[in-house]
Amino acid sequence: MINYTLKQLYSFEAVVRNKSFTKASKELFITQPAVYMQVQQLTKNIGSNLINTKGKTVIPTYIGKNFYQTCIDIINTLEQSKLDIEQTLYPEAGHLQIAVATTTNSFVSRILAKFKSEFPKITFHLDVTNRKMLLEKLASNSADLIIMGEPPLEMNLKTQPFMENPLIAIAHPDHPLLNRNNTIKDLNKETLITREQGSGTRITIERITGMKFNSDIQINSNEAIIEAVQAGLGIGFVSKHTVKLKLENNIIKQLTAEKFPITRYWHIVHNNKNKLSPIAQKFKAFIINNSDLD
Repeated sequence: MINYTLKQLYSFEAVVRNKSFTKASKELFITQPAVYMQVQQLTKNIGSNLINTKGKTVIPTYIGKNFYQTCIDIINTLEQSKLDIEQTLYPEAGHLQIAVATTTNSFVSRILAKFKSEFPKITFHLDVTNRKMLLEKLASNSADLIIMGEPPLEMNLKTQPFMENPLIAIAHPDHPLLNRNNTIKDLNKETLITREQGSGTRITIERITGMKFNSDIQINSNEAIIEAVQAGLGIGFVSKHTVKLKLENNIIKQLTAEKFPITRYWHIVHNNKNKLSPIAQKFKAFIINNSDLD
């Protein structure tokens, strides 16, 4: 009969996921020798080698890979059970794992601050990241709720639009295309600055306008796009939410152009397989009902 302890399961899962005993020990807040001992004891109890090392990198064996998935299932069940108990005992408390697109920074903090004021006992972890990472989190169920632009149609998701997200063209205050009605052809003659391949903003612009970004300038942050436009490097395309103050202070200007602004929506999203905790359900309802905090 194979026996193992929860400490052994948590240690093994962390080592395989991090591919390192050192990183696993830091994550678990125990010493590296202690983590190593737990994994060694687990290996002895199972009676088969679970990992190999290549340099400093830990690689699971065939049996180790299979057992790693078992560990994930057990740990997820335990964590969900713990969460359910905490939510039953303390319905106004709990912890939220929230992941958001980088362009939501302008309003998500205000929404979280207001939510925290109404539910002061909650804790949350906010991950601000790009679309690629958001899709990975949706696939792995590693976030309670995700705030993003256009959700992928090919995934089994629950999505709810809650706020308009106008996508605009911006330019330096002295740009010659200002104060006139521009066509897509006019824009295509300029240096166009946009996000990297695969970003939601870029995908939307190309689909709706037919524009192709042939410029060598691709920037993976909205702040850097805005700074490039301020420097007179070219025309940028961003969510209006990200440049509200700069537009009001005439640091940059909004261009009038054919098909712009493109009206999209922010969505609150989670994997359809996820059972939302009571506090996650409250936050989802809260953000839908407070879309005026932009």
